[in-house]
Amino acid sequence: MQTNPLIDNMRDACTDINKRLHSCSLIAIWFVRVELAQRDDERVRESVANAVALEYGSYNRVAFESSAGVQYFCPQQHSKSGDIQRTVEMPTRILTFSIVKDTDKLAKAIEAIRESHSYEEPVIYISEGMASRADYSTDRDNPNRWWNRGFDI
Repeated sequence: MQTNPLIDNMRDACTDINKRLHSCSLIAIWFVRVELAQRDDERVRESVANAVALEYGSYNRVAFESSAGVQYFCPQQHSKSGDIQRTVEMPTRILTFSIVKDTDKLAKAIEAIRESHSYEEPVIYISEGMASRADYSTDRDNPNRWWNRGFDI
């Protein structure tokens, strides 16, 4: 894997912040945001989960999907729709997830999105960030945790 200064700086920041944390740690991640037509939401989410597991600590298949909003676009001459000269309004959901900062996993996730999405040009945004990971050994007795409050998942 080729060295990237942004990746190295994010990992360095996590290392520095982790020295101050006691109940968790931070890791460098890719944060991915995908706009989905309602016809795509489950298919795309499952495709990505199957490709890269969508791990978050001791959990997998971890993603967030918003309720529907509206996406606007106007197809141009070289699109499959052709130049239709009007703005289309499409009910759209937002799928977000994170991936450990690994370029191979990110590439697999992007390919899974593009393969399963119905759009010719899926709207995909990727940014780098940090995500927390719990220290499972330290807070099992915390009275705020769902299992100590009598809740079921």
